[in-house]
Amino acid sequence: MKSRLLIFAIFIVAHSGYAQDSLMVKVDSMHSCSTCYSNIVSFGGKYYFNTLENTRTTLRENGFLLDQEAFEYQLRIHNFPKIFYYQQLGTLTNTNYASVTGFGLKEDIRFRLIKNSNFILTPYVELGGGYYRMNIVKGVTSNSVSSVLGSEVENYFLDNFVLSGDVGLDVGYGFDVEGKRFSIIVNGGFISNYPTEWKLAGSLAFKEKIHLTSPYAGVTLRLDMACNESCCK
Repeated sequence: MKSRLLIFAIFIVAHSGYAQDSLMVKVDSMHSCSTCYSNIVSFGGKYYFNTLENTRTTLRENGFLLDQEAFEYQLRIHNFPKIFYYQQLGTLTNTNYASVTGFGLKEDIRFRLIKNSNFILTPYVELGGGYYRMNIVKGVTSNSVSSVLGSEVENYFLDNFVLSGDVGLDVGYGFDVEGKRFSIIVNGGFISNYPTEWKLAGSLAFKEKIHLTSPYAGVTLRLDMACNESCCK
């Protein structure tokens, strides 16, 4: 009888240990399936402090003033590449005006340093490709449509295709609201590109090249949807 009780006690202890181990595995599995977030839409802007310096110098030497600063606007929907629009305006001087615009796609690789937190600290590398066009106008006497209608205006376009890359750092915070996260992010970094020649009519290349090299600062607003870890892989 005593031997039977001893065997039964050993069985109960072993079974309880197995049940405890199973419970720990289940708890660990629940913890490993942590909540992450998938992008719904994000919109941002970048301010380039000093870009296209060589192009600005050439224009200035020929009576055209192009602003030192430029703006870039970016839109990402879900996990598709970002669409960007670039704009660098000029100043009307002695009937001359010039500006540079561009558009294209960009994609980035981000390295989030702080995980499972609403605080965002993320270095990144961004690569892009886009079409850029320099607009040159001569003969405009004032900022009025009538000045164009009443005078002989000359309009030229120089263009090229540009491959660019930049490195930067995101710093921000995300606010959780009903299964979604709204994040406000500020960023800063440095952009450069592979220099390509300005072309006339898409084929006649000039010796002058486009150099986007510049430090920048920006802001991004992002809306994410909560999901489990498996859906984010």
